Amino acid sequence: MNTSEKLLSADDLIALEELDARLSLVRDLVTGVVKGYKTGLHLHGHGGMGKSFTVLKHLEAIGAPYHLYNSRMTAKGLFIALRAAPDDIHVIEDMERIVKDPDAQGVLRSALWAQPRHDRVVTWTTATDGKEQFVFRGGVILISNRPLLDVPELRALASRIEVHHFDVASSHLAALMRKLASQGYEHQGVDLTPAECFEITEYVILQCQEAGCPLDLRLQQRSFQTYLQYDAGETTCHWHDLVAASVRETVSNFKHELNRLPPKVRKEQRLSILREIQAETADGQEQLRLYEERAEASRADFYRRKAEILAEVSAAKEQHVAKHEFTSGVAPAAVGLAMNDACAVPTACQP
Repeated sequence: MNTSEKLLSADDLIALEELDARLSLVRDLVTGVVKGYKTGLHLHGHGGMGKSFTVLKHLEAIGAPYHLYNSRMTAKGLFIALRAAPDDIHVIEDMERIVKDPDAQGVLRSALWAQPRHDRVVTWTTATDGKEQFVFRGGVILISNRPLLDVPELRALASRIEVHHFDVASSHLAALMRKLASQGYEHQGVDLTPAECFEITEYVILQCQEAGCPLDLRLQQRSFQTYLQYDAGETTCHWHDLVAASVRETVSNFKHELNRLPPKVRKEQRLSILREIQAETADGQEQLRLYEERAEASRADFYRRKAEILAEVSAAKEQHVAKHEFTSGVAPAAVGLAMNDACAVPTACQP
């Protein structure tokens, strides 16, 4: 039995199989964009779970020509980038700002959808340069930590592409971290053995569990680097203390991240999250758990948003009934009787 097999338990191997099934779904969605079955994909979920790594590694594995953009991009920059490589895959990573730009939204909507048997023509018109245009035949993959805001412009974008929330259990991430540890680590020509990596990883997992911090592949990598610095005698603190401090800082950032969005936008964002959860499960307690986790909001806020969604549904039903009354000339009482469950009893339906 090799070192890797010794370090991975039976539970880890089962968790890795379950994780691979989730990753296979992501890889299939990426393949769908590459092969032209879909024009785009929005993949979102908490950071440090391997979203970007999975997408980029799969693009390389299948030999797909792609271009990666991060940090910042303007709407015109997006137009120019797509025009320069109209048949390739464009990966936009961690640039939530770009989908909030109305001009960029327009470019994306045009690049990702056209009427049947029509080209996806993207135009850009200014008083200075006049009309510029090109036909886009490639695909766009957006990777972010947050879902698209639930506003009309972004709903229009989401309707044109695949949208997938990538979420994995702590047991899956812990197993993946142990698998990575079993492969050892190299940094600037200095190696860590699998056994050393495993010791560091177990300490990271323990610290995260005690602090209530989500497991993070980036935190694991930083901890490897911290250990190398300690092992080289270039720290005064023990590596345990340095890693624990890093975990506490991660917890602080996670729990107190500033949300500078306007209240109305935050409300729409939380409604969007709740609708997505309701589509996933009908279990009330599970909905509450997922909402508290994803929206980082309170139990009371969950019930407020749920009531708002119910009110929307009720209003839509009333509007439908009113429209039916107007178009059919049926009296309100008759419509109410027809919709009543008592109509299951023949006598109750008599005029």
